[in-house]
Amino acid sequence: METHPTKTVFVTGTDTDVGKTYVASLLARTLVGKCQRVGVYKPVASGCIPATIMMVDGQPELNPGQSGDSGGMVATDAFELWRAAGMPRRLDDVCPQRFALPVAPPAAAAAENREVDAKLLVDGAAKWRSGYDWLIVEGAGGFMSPLADGLLNIDLYRQLGQPKLLVVAANRLGTIHQSLATCLAAQQLGCEVSGLLLNAVQSTTDSSCTGNAEQIRRYSNVEFLGTVDYQQTTLPDNIIGAIEKWFA
Repeated sequence: METHPTKTVFVTGTDTDVGKTYVASLLARTLVGKCQRVGVYKPVASGCIPATIMMVDGQPELNPGQSGDSGGMVATDAFELWRAAGMPRRLDDVCPQRFALPVAPPAAAAAENREVDAKLLVDGAAKWRSGYDWLIVEGAGGFMSPLADGLLNIDLYRQLGQPKLLVVAANRLGTIHQSLATCLAAQQLGCEVSGLLLNAVQSTTDSSCTGNAEQIRRYSNVEFLGTVDYQQTTLPDNIIGAIEKWFA
């Protein structure tokens, strides 16, 4: 039987809290809805919480741990990705390295007298290389944020073979600079940005939101995919269609 390489998308952001997990989860959920087998991978996460997982109406829900709870540490971002993808493999495979302190992973690990395993960041992705039509990898923080001692998101992206790169930016004041700077830095360092989209991170907007997309298109040669509205449940057809064309 003919096999096809897994279509891999590396989702990064212009900053933290721009909605990478939200967008990556929308992508996973939309692809699953198209009968695609989707793997999801969050190589490392900080700000994890003690929690157990309950099944409610056939869907997993997190039960945050109380004082003395014996639940393990869970990365909420990884949990959302796993749920959106239909719970492939084990949650530990989605995010094999987890730390409690909500700071950059190397600092979070140091606070626990541990280190981020740089080799595992790469090796953990290998489990998703077969048996799936798509693999969605979500980095931690922005594209230039550190993941391990001496290793940034951009370095992991390269070690994973430079898959398709999706940049997520928050649709708010300041995003024009952050979007252009992120894409330009990536390109200057030899990385091809496949596409950029704006994400509404809250229900209320500022006056910049209506013009951000036009300005980004004007000053960037990166494919602008569109805007994701607040609390959407799937990706718009034009965005998912553009992403699928990357692999045509």
